[in-house]
Amino acid sequence: MKHAVKVAAFLAIFVFLNLILCCFMPPDNGSSLAMWRAYHEKEQVDIAVIGSSLASCSLPEDELSAATGKTVSLMATNAQSWDMSKIALETVLREHTPERVILVMDLANMTGDPFPKAQKAFFYADLQTASLKDVPIEFFRHITNRDNFTTDGSLNAFFPWQSGRWPTDWPAAIRQKAAGAYKRLSARIAHRQDNGYDAVVDFNTIGNQNTWNWTSHDFQQLHIDELTDMMTLCQEKGVPLMVISAPKTTLDIISYQTYFEDYAYFKQLCAQYGAAYYDFNLAKPELFLSVEPDYYSDQTHMNRTGGRAFCQSMATFLDLLEHGQDVESLFITPDEYLANADFITNVYITPEVHPDKVVLLATSYQGPAVKPEYEFWAKGPNDTDYQKISDYSDRTWAEFPLTEQGTYQFRVNARVSGTDTAFDRYYECSVDH
Repeated sequence: MKHAVKVAAFLAIFVFLNLILCCFMPPDNGSSLAMWRAYHEKEQVDIAVIGSSLASCSLPEDELSAATGKTVSLMATNAQSWDMSKIALETVLREHTPERVILVMDLANMTGDPFPKAQKAFFYADLQTASLKDVPIEFFRHITNRDNFTTDGSLNAFFPWQSGRWPTDWPAAIRQKAAGAYKRLSARIAHRQDNGYDAVVDFNTIGNQNTWNWTSHDFQQLHIDELTDMMTLCQEKGVPLMVISAPKTTLDIISYQTYFEDYAYFKQLCAQYGAAYYDFNLAKPELFLSVEPDYYSDQTHMNRTGGRAFCQSMATFLDLLEHGQDVESLFITPDEYLANADFITNVYITPEVHPDKVVLLATSYQGPAVKPEYEFWAKGPNDTDYQKISDYSDRTWAEFPLTEQGTYQFRVNARVSGTDTAFDRYYECSVDH
């Protein structure tokens, strides 16, 4: 009896200390916690939207719900990898029977490894928000999962504080925890992520930012398998699955060298598993009219204005599907898309610094029928204004001598060849010498 009491006391102390550590060293699970909290509060789910930040920006939960008149569960978080989306899909199909699942494609997530911190945050947020009766089940399901069982992800489930860090300012940390607890008790705020809603992309400062440069370009078989597992699960449950590519900027489409080859591959893959694939970058204006830059916070993510507009289009699209209408006619072909890209999306400079000079290399993205021309400018350390160093021509480079120490400013203007505008796009950079 005394031995049993000692064991019970040890376990109680162990759990108590672990909870304290979890309190002060939690993983950064802001978007995950908001997502799971909103999901567990719902008694029913009509439409489940699964994906990463591309999903949460393009199809915000409250906007899509208002547009469709249905209960929407947005199961999307920042840096959400396919294995996390699979957990979200398995959960919603286990606990609900939605009318439809919308899976938002993220090409970057098909390459490379997922973020372990995001994976841990996703799981711990689920445990924090699930009902008490479901916590042991979810916990056991996680540690025995075939993807976790042979990794530290299984054992670390017992010690979630390991993925956090000690506060550097204890009084501030305690005040933050108290404020968070009070906020949750006083009002269960609606799930609404901060995804740069009010930001608008500036194509003159974006430089060489695009999805192609962020990925390894080769899709991993593991991620393809995770995607097909999700499609198979929906097929087995008899729940219609719609895989979509949400609207992105023309820059991101044009700069992604194999975009339409990948589009054809995934459209064919989805068809094999009974899912429909729609790329809304190919939508005709009567379905969705993309407004650049007003609808985008960066080259891939929609802002609040864009998300609201796309939700209205998605509601119309879903209504057409429900009434058996032909929707394929609402999309153009990749060739038509490229033909419509008759402008320069952006331009940037790659400076090559030599001991006595700088060589400026200009690059721009535009549709295949567009021929760009460039004009170069420079400003020395003691200059107040730019001076032109190269008139407009199709030459993509210029040189400038480095004659004094300090910071040099360089600018390139780009326009469609044959036009007389001052510039369509520009880019500025600096070089210290």
